[in-house]
Amino acid sequence: MYGRSVNEIDQVAQFRQRHGIDELIDVHTHFMPKNVMDKVWEYFDTAGPLVGRTWPITYRHTEEERVERLRAFGVRYFTSMLYPHRPEMAAWLNSWSADFASRTPDCLHTATFYPEPGAASYVAEAISSGAVVFKSHIQVGDYTPLDPQLKDVWGLLEDEGYRSSCTAGRGPLPERTPDPSRWPN
Repeated sequence: MYGRSVNEIDQVAQFRQRHGIDELIDVHTHFMPKNVMDKVWEYFDTAGPLVGRTWPITYRHTEEERVERLRAFGVRYFTSMLYPHRPEMAAWLNSWSADFASRTPDCLHTATFYPEPGAASYVAEAISSGAVVFKSHIQVGDYTPLDPQLKDVWGLLEDEGYRSSCTAGRGPLPERTPDPSRWPN
């Protein structure tokens, strides 16, 4: 494979063997349209304002190479964990993700949303097209999960029995992200 990755592959294999684990599921992998992924990597390279420091991307390879690396690690299923940073982006990302999952059978069909008119509609469409994981990145999107435009989205996900991965917290910029301890149960 790629230099040190052989060692990493061996290390993961030893971990799996030591713990009697045949396969892994990685629920925090990012696959996005190339133009979006390139912008995300650039953001981390230039210490974007939400990060505040450079953050080297270790696995900066083509989509195909990253999928093969996950498989070499013994990952049986993984996610695409994509997210919008502005309105009118989520439905397009969901369409891309549905296509990616259809051509990458070990990728769990992942979808996302943003507080905007029509969000519940495209979330319902993602559910009906087979999405099994939803990603909400409130820090990058700079919104609160309590936004009234998300009420129907949260209700739909709850009614359908979905759980959502929500990236939030007090860092690296605490004033920009709502404190999760203040969210309603």
